[in-house]
Amino acid sequence: MAGREHVHIISAGEGIYEAYAATLRNHPDITHLFVFADVELYTNNARDEEAVRAGKDAAREAVNKVKALAPSLNVPASLVYVTPPADNSARDAILKIKKDHPHAWFSFDLSEGSKDMALALFTLALWVEGEARYSFAGRGGEAVQAKIPVPKAPVESVAANPNYIKILQTLYRPQKEGEPFARVVPRSYLFLQLSGFYVPVRKKGVKVAPNRAGKTDLFTGKRAVLHELSQGTFSNILRTMTSLDLIEEMTGPGNSRKEKFYRITPCGELALQLALLKPHTP
Repeated sequence: MAGREHVHIISAGEGIYEAYAATLRNHPDITHLFVFADVELYTNNARDEEAVRAGKDAAREAVNKVKALAPSLNVPASLVYVTPPADNSARDAILKIKKDHPHAWFSFDLSEGSKDMALALFTLALWVEGEARYSFAGRGGEAVQAKIPVPKAPVESVAANPNYIKILQTLYRPQKEGEPFARVVPRSYLFLQLSGFYVPVRKKGVKVAPNRAGKTDLFTGKRAVLHELSQGTFSNILRTMTSLDLIEEMTGPGNSRKEKFYRITPCGELALQLALLKPHTP
């Protein structure tokens, strides 16, 4: 996405400064910032209790800190007021931003603000194919971000393709304390794992590989027919799975460009677990 505009949408609240700082650690490429605030946050109501007024003051001060920080990073920041119902007001604001920045990609932080605002922005993130995240307090009190997994393909489609399942199973590792989120595997290893189990989608023109190991078909018990997996077909499978956000392509150790590496995404992990669920018969 180098050179492409990156519009970041964040909802206003007391923790907005910490959430924005966490976002910058993941996305230092932000070019435009828009703070979406419930109009009630900037409305002084004589009937507000003292705690409510203090909360509003703290949230407004946090927004001011973000607006002061953004220009120092050469990121223009704008405040957008959202009136209820948030889905209509936020939608109109996003449409205007999209019109002004037609080629930008969008990211959203839904950590702060009302539930109404969070639901509206999450729905809009789906429409503009944006990335939605939220922040929470880590062990040291520092804000940590998590991506909200948004499937780009129905589970039925993933489950119906045994090649997808094999790759996801190879990459998946249940997270343990102190370990990274997922396995990082070189392309060559994935190819070897899939080549012995490859099932072609098309029925004609597929080469058959020699079955030297004498593998048998699980259903018929006869000698299995192994289909040859070409490097081109394998690249297409990886490209499709990456576009569906099932896996993520990465650079190798030391930023080596000699071989590509892959790991499963939160969407891929969820898709795998749902695809492997067996429906219970009554």
